[in-house]
Amino acid sequence: MWFKALRIYQARTPQNWNSDKLEQALAVRPFRHCGSQEDSTAGWVSPAGGKLRVHSQGDHWLLKLKIEEKILPSTVVREQLQERIEALEAEEQRRVGRKERQNLAEELRLTLLPQAFTRSRHLWVWLDGQNNRVMMDTTSDKQAELALNLLREGLGSLPVVPLNTQLAPVQVMTGWVAEGGPSDFELLDSCELRDAEDEQSVMRCKGQDLASDEIRQLLEAGKRVTQLRLDWQQQVNFTLTDQLTLKSLNFAEQLLEEAADVNPDQDPLIALDAEFILMSNTLSALIDRLLAVHQGLSDNLLP
Repeated sequence: MWFKALRIYQARTPQNWNSDKLEQALAVRPFRHCGSQEDSTAGWVSPAGGKLRVHSQGDHWLLKLKIEEKILPSTVVREQLQERIEALEAEEQRRVGRKERQNLAEELRLTLLPQAFTRSRHLWVWLDGQNNRVMMDTTSDKQAELALNLLREGLGSLPVVPLNTQLAPVQVMTGWVAEGGPSDFELLDSCELRDAEDEQSVMRCKGQDLASDEIRQLLEAGKRVTQLRLDWQQQVNFTLTDQLTLKSLNFAEQLLEEAADVNPDQDPLIALDAEFILMSNTLSALIDRLLAVHQGLSDNLLP
């Protein structure tokens, strides 16, 4: 269950979430498998494998979205489409036009969909009722919007926006690389640099001493830090982006072992409880710290 990424959304006003209300909301869109003519489906499942679709810990709730997709390789479609076109042109002694080609491709896709294999993936969603935040274990805009839309469908509304702060993350990260960061954040050995005047000019550094003269010269030449690998209090390391998304989260072995020690018999519900408590406590404290070094929420998110 440990998140590999963290995308954060913030509400301006308190949200009246509770376990019963959330259960009713998720029941609107339970997971179901793809129909014969569907490319994909998505719906809510139990985080712990039981009947309840909401796993609660005080004012924190853990949800699990299951996404099923049909696998229909484009190469297969192209090959069969070409065979059909060649057969049709030979039979009718004419060229198949663009519009007809598109129609044939769609007909072929609908024919092949029922035979396609499926693959499933899961998206963890964490609701923080104390801070009125929605957080997701994804870096994908598409998956995040899907989860938010399904939540809105069940709740009726979900007035949240991506986390935004008084200071821009690019300004903060560039300052840290140029001058050093706070004592509780350790700058690791990778970052992404972009030109302030040309967004297409990108440099990705890995295994690099960020305090080196080479990096300093790049900053003096106008490069700005848009992603930065950090370690926070030796509890978690991650890549911070210019959108305040955390990527490639790695939790300290001590935390992972602590969660495992709580449940030596590996009961799934107890294991989920332990992991969720430790993860949510750690990440909540980290988010609060990130907000502090960015001088708090932006004015448009303040009540």
